[in-house]
Amino acid sequence: MRKNRAGKEKNGFKMFILDDDRNILEALGANFRTKGYEVVTQENPLEALRQMEEEHYDILILDFIMTPVCGDEVVARLRKFDQRIYVIMLTGHKELAPPLNTIRELEIQGYCEKSSRYDQLELLVESCVKCIRHINTIYRYQDGLSSILTAIPHLHQMLPVDELCRQVLTELKELTRSQDCFVWVKPDSILTDIDTAELPADIYRGAGKYEMSFFEFERENYPEVVGVIRQSLNERRIIFQDEKHVLLVPLLGKNEMILGVLGAEMEERPDITMEALLSVYAEQVTTALRNALLKILLNANNVRLSSMNKRLRDSFMQTVEALRLLVDAKDLYTRGHSDRVSFYGVELAKKVSDDKVFINRVRIAGLLHDVGKIGVSDAILSKPDRLTENEFAEIKKHPGIGANILACMDMFNAIGDIVCAHHERFDGTGYPKKRMGEGIPKEARIISIADAFDAMMSDRHYRKRLSFDQAVVQLRTGKGSQFDPCLVDAFLEVLEDYDTICGELQWTYEENNKGRYADYGTEDII
Repeated sequence: MRKNRAGKEKNGFKMFILDDDRNILEALGANFRTKGYEVVTQENPLEALRQMEEEHYDILILDFIMTPVCGDEVVARLRKFDQRIYVIMLTGHKELAPPLNTIRELEIQGYCEKSSRYDQLELLVESCVKCIRHINTIYRYQDGLSSILTAIPHLHQMLPVDELCRQVLTELKELTRSQDCFVWVKPDSILTDIDTAELPADIYRGAGKYEMSFFEFERENYPEVVGVIRQSLNERRIIFQDEKHVLLVPLLGKNEMILGVLGAEMEERPDITMEALLSVYAEQVTTALRNALLKILLNANNVRLSSMNKRLRDSFMQTVEALRLLVDAKDLYTRGHSDRVSFYGVELAKKVSDDKVFINRVRIAGLLHDVGKIGVSDAILSKPDRLTENEFAEIKKHPGIGANILACMDMFNAIGDIVCAHHERFDGTGYPKKRMGEGIPKEARIISIADAFDAMMSDRHYRKRLSFDQAVVQLRTGKGSQFDPCLVDAFLEVLEDYDTICGELQWTYEENNKGRYADYGTEDII
């Protein structure tokens, strides 16, 4: 602490004394300096106003009767730029005292007569000091809360933990008015798998004497403060160690969880106001850190989930491809047929819907619509002549067989009914269940059109392919009987670009072709 010439420690309060009587001015100044006040004196009221506008003082003692302006006019002008200064008015004569209303209106805190003894004046000054201490505490709390409220939106921006700690360190320095601070976070209090989350076990940021790596802090400074850190964390409260002048603020989460600690080196023990502010701030920091760490955990889990989903999609499409190849192996004349049905089906589905889930159900159902042919005799499938009634009855079982095969695998729950219904007719004369109209799944109605068109455009054992125009005529003829008329109209619009489609499907006629739709997973069809 600084001392005045009399050896009295400064009490931290600044006083301005204004009186146009030099003798009184010097006497008052000397008296209050010995009491520990920092005192500035001035004889000229106008010069005094200029000085007080440039610098804030805690207490103003001034004479009432002065030239060129009296004390009440000085205070009136002063209040225009300083509402916080405490004012004590002096007068040499009772009859020259300022009116009571003037004292109230100008918020003059005290009034007394001049005297060779300063007892009454000192009592008024001490009363002012007590009020100033209280009001400063309030202002400090308000300023601290304002600073915290300003910081809160930034804290909760879901910043990376490292950047969040830097910001917390900056705000901690401002709150504690200390340049020697640190933030220490333990992510493993929330994240059980630090390696997966790609975070160090300890996140540390320091300023001033604590500006160093965590390894250096642990080796050099931690031994000195380990006791108070443990005490703060164990007792879950703010602790100030007098010997080391270190303040520790624990970051307390829910369920007894401790996320870390804030530390600051301070010359004096924090008062109750500072502790209250730090408690409020620590709550916000804890919440922000917890959210940031949970976001990291969520991201890490999403990475693992994405990897698992990729493996699931790969497995799913490998299964689809295997089933498709089984069908192709059973009937060489239909090789590539499932790929083309899937392609036509998707183009038609896109024409009538924007629902990606719906479109991809059509895609997979097109690839698997004939999977039931696995259960049909090779002799029937490869017969070069027209089928007998009994043989056709066997062929008609393949939709149901396909549905039963797919029912054995949960991943195809949404596909089985489509496969089962792809030979149903719009007028109800199809098979195997004679479903009709809207009672047939829309996906199956689409596959029915795509299947029939590709069959007409392909050579079979018992006939040659139709021309494009002949196939279109057949589609139009089947409107309302075999096919959904609205879907036929939409498909004919798709076929307006048939030359381009032929180019895109050329690969399906190649020997040993592999499907090109392996990038669609189960989540796209359920």
